[in-house]
Amino acid sequence: MTQQPELLPMAPGEYLKQNRIKRKLSLEAVARAVKLDEKVLTDIEHDRTDHIALVYRNGYIRVYARYLEIPEDQIRTMLVSADEEIPVLHNIFSEPPKRDLTEKWLRASSYVLASLLIGTLAWQFTHEAVRLSQNGSRLQTTEENAADIANITKQTSAQEFGGSVNASIASLGVLHEPNADGLDTAEQAWAAVSQPLLPDGESSLQISVSADSWVEISDADGQELEMDLLRGGSDRNYHGKPPFRLLFGHAAAVRLVMDGEPVDLTAYTRDNVAQLTWPQGSEIESSDPNSD
Repeated sequence: MTQQPELLPMAPGEYLKQNRIKRKLSLEAVARAVKLDEKVLTDIEHDRTDHIALVYRNGYIRVYARYLEIPEDQIRTMLVSADEEIPVLHNIFSEPPKRDLTEKWLRASSYVLASLLIGTLAWQFTHEAVRLSQNGSRLQTTEENAADIANITKQTSAQEFGGSVNASIASLGVLHEPNADGLDTAEQAWAAVSQPLLPDGESSLQISVSADSWVEISDADGQELEMDLLRGGSDRNYHGKPPFRLLFGHAAAVRLVMDGEPVDLTAYTRDNVAQLTWPQGSEIESSDPNSD
């Protein structure tokens, strides 16, 4: 024999109401105790709960029944008997319109064209930047070459030559063969060409120092041509009336050339200091009153 579930003798709301009256409780007192609105309890007792959502309605019934100390199995029976079908859910949002193939094709074409445009602009920008950088380098090189040419032209125009220069037909090896004075033919030719015209009775001095040296130079008229410390690597040119009075503080580092002829300072050097009057013949002639 199949066991049948126990049935309530009355509706859930009426059953709750009878239990409340049996306990001599007012509806207002129950509402305060369970912290529910009195109108909600009244609707439950009269089974007018269609306007209350199912989850809230079952919760209110469970709280009300537990307060009246109704057994849990009877509470579950009330909840089941009070269940209603869950309403069907309806989509309240409008469905998006379906896109046709034309719209999809237009969107894809727009993406492709935008990508091509961006790529073209990036290539043009890179190409222009490279071109400008190359032009800048060429311009800088051109300016440097122009400056060098201007300096060479200025130096060449500043030189005064004593006569015409004939092209040498000798070989390059012959031009660079040193002579007895230690100067090769090419150096002698350049020295002769580069020497400017001097006033009558004056001579030129060329001094090169490979290390710092103190230099004092004065001519026959007592004019002081130099009195200073020349730094190593310096080259100086002077001209005046001979004989010259010379003093070199670091004689080993000094190379002296007068009118294109080198002067040996060894005989006039003591403790690496050279002091002399040059040329010697001019000094003798100028100091000898009987000389013609």
